Formats: sequence, structure tokens, C-alpha cells
Amino acid sequence: MTEPLTPESTSRHVVADGVRLHLHEAGAGPLLLLIHGGAPGAYGWGNFGQNMAAFAKRFRTVIVDLPGYGQSELPSQELDGPEGGRYAFYARVFAALIRELGASSAHVVGLATGGAAAMAMALDHPEVVDRLVLVSSAGGLPLFTPTPSEGQKAIRSYYGGRGPSREKMVSYLELMLHDQELVTDELVEDRYQASLLARPQDVGSPEQLWTRLHQITAPTLVVWGRDNRVQGYDNALFLLQRIPDVEVHIFGRTGLWVPYERAARFEALIGDFLP
Repeated sequence: MTEPLTPESTSRHVVADGVRLHLHEAGAGPLLLLIHGGAPGAYGWGNFGQNMAAFAKRFRTVIVDLPGYGQSELPSQELDGPEGGRYAFYARVFAALIRELGASSAHVVGLATGGAAAMAMALDHPEVVDRLVLVSSAGGLPLFTPTPSEGQKAIRSYYGGRGPSREKMVSYLELMLHDQELVTDELVEDRYQASLLARPQDVGSPEQLWTRLHQITAPTLVVWGRDNRVQGYDNALFLLQRIPDVEVHIFGRTGLWVPYERAARFEALIGDFLP
């Protein structure tokens, strides 16, 4: 009988480009790297843990914590890192991670901020990205939704004022998820505690990746929720217009966190897209 995958059984650390990264790993086959979003309380297992068992049936699945999130270290000024900007820094570290894992390339899935990191990998280190999946991704450009969005305002104010609170976390999760029944006490507590343990500082400034999207050569799948109140689905339409080899799937009645709200359909969609 196969033991269920747990955060503890899949957890380990790897040093890549001088940064000690925490990740979860399971399965065998082509390398699949999943990069989570950058909102308060986000971390690798929290964003993608529910999908790991499905992906590990076909892929060597690695879910990584962004630097400064979860159990990954935030690099010091001495290590420094963000030459060229925040996303270029993430891209360099994760390209190095792929090599540290003994692979020459990987399929890369990025959610929100993780999507922008994945874009930067495809732009700055195209040799390490086989296929690219962008989920509710940052790095594009909204065509008609206001900026900043409701969700972006909630993210930016979370650590301000009196600091983190369960009430602020509830408000953010209600913006992030379309199905309000998914905003359970357990989810709120998990994200709230994670937001206290890891308080990431901004690493560098976010680059304007949208000006370079036409240079992405990797086959790309863009996945979005129509009811995303953090990154509107018009961002997906912009990516469709700019990325050369691209297809787009938009779910109705779904917010930013597609891998959670639409787990089974999301896993099947990725499985069909990846060779």
C-alpha cells in the first residue's frame, strides 16, 4: 500500500545559487517545478500540496518555497541577489535549483508571483524551461480591470496598520476564492500562521516583463479564473495576444487559486498539456 504524501514525508532543503531553498519532492519522470504565489501566508505546500499526489504519478514533482517564504531563507544583502530585479533573481535561483536537482530542464508551473518568476525563467534561462504554465500570473498587463485591484490592495495593506490578523486574512481569502465555502477556519488559521512565520521583504523591484513576452519560446498554457479579483482575467487575454506559442483556459466561477478551487480539472488540464 502506498503511503499518502505529506508535507513531512516530502520535505527537504537544497542550496541553489547560494540560497537555501525548502521544497517538497515526490514521484519520478520528467521534472515538474511548481512555484507558488507571493501573497501573505503563501508557501509551496499551501498553494500546491493538494495537487502533488496527482502530478507525482507521472512527474518528478517539486514544489518550492520562494525565497523568504515558507522555510526558504530570505537572502541577505551579502548574498544579494536581485541583480536585474526581483523576477530575474527568482529566475536565476530556480534555474540553479533545476541543475542542483540533477536535471537540465523542467516543465515549470507558476501561480501569481510564481508565474512572473516562471516567465522570467523562460525569458532569461530558456534552456531550462521545457513547457510553461502560467496560473493567475503576475507579469502581464490588465486591459480593462482597475489597478491596483481589490486583492492587490488587501495584499499591500496586510502587514500595515496594526499588522497581520485573522480578520485581514479572512478578507483576503474571500477576495482570492470565488467559492466562499472554501474559506474555512482551518484554511484561515494555516495561512495566518504562515504569514507570521515568514514575513518576506520585497527582493528588488518587479520588472516590466510584459514588454518581453513576445520573446518566450516555450509552449505556454495560461490558466485563469474569470472571477479572479486579484489579477483580472483580462491579463490572460493580454498574454494570449503577446506570447507566440500559447493557449488559454479560463474557468468560470473561479478566483485566483485555480489549483485549489478546480483541483481535478486543473490537474487534468496540465496533464493533457505536458508531454
